[in-house]
Amino acid sequence: MKINDLAISWLLHSIKILLGDESIRRYIILNTIHNLKHTLKKDIRTFDPFVKKNKTRQDKYKIIEKYLDYVITLDDIVVFTATNIQQHENDNETHYQSFIVDNDNKKVYVIDPAFDKKQENYIGIYYAEVTHESIKPYFETKGYNVSFIYLEKPAQSTKNDVFCQTWSLLILLEILENKKYKQDGLEIKIPKLELERYRKILEFYKAIFKNMPELQENLREEYKGSISDAATATAIATATDTDTATDTACEDLLTEEQKQQLLEIDAYELLESMDEYDMKN
Repeated sequence: MKINDLAISWLLHSIKILLGDESIRRYIILNTIHNLKHTLKKDIRTFDPFVKKNKTRQDKYKIIEKYLDYVITLDDIVVFTATNIQQHENDNETHYQSFIVDNDNKKVYVIDPAFDKKQENYIGIYYAEVTHESIKPYFETKGYNVSFIYLEKPAQSTKNDVFCQTWSLLILLEILENKKYKQDGLEIKIPKLELERYRKILEFYKAIFKNMPELQENLREEYKGSISDAATATAIATATDTDTATDTACEDLLTEEQKQQLLEIDAYELLESMDEYDMKN
């Protein structure tokens, strides 16, 4: 693989890590949607898939439910994200889902990037486990109506699409704008062709780092840090999505020469130079 192609793979890996990070995700939300009432760290949460040592999956569900106990005490809307919880300690797979809780009207809107309106219970190629097994039942017992945001077609329809962090955030921001999520018959348009979906994702990435230039340094640090760590790793596992959960270019050990060449590349400048064809890297 050419160095530029290898760099793009590491760059995409780095962006996915950033967009799955609780603090970065909250920052992007608050700097895009300016009229949210509940903006504290304890308000806008992102729950990762990992179970701490000597804890169980049920313990993780209890942490989420404790947060939900707090959410329903608030007025107006609250937004948060949760991923499927790992099945065992070596399970690094995730599937991000985002939520809008409208406490005033006792409604919850679920964003599942794999949502498939043609399938039973809208279950697409990835099962939104944390929604179906925890969050949806919780709110229903509290008298809330829980509904999925309809997608024209699944945002994630193939095993090659490992951008759940991106789609769940992108769609969340889109429907928060002007409270679009309240529209009757709302159906989010998703490009039919894979290349068009990649173009949409890439445009989203470029807009984030252009409109929030302070995040460019976070991107550079994540990119360089991942590569530096890879130099001594036997394999680079990435928590991305419920498919393979690994980036092709990140599976193999980098040589010292590759490492040095990759580290000379500016991550943001590389992003700006990319087109949708590079997203298939």
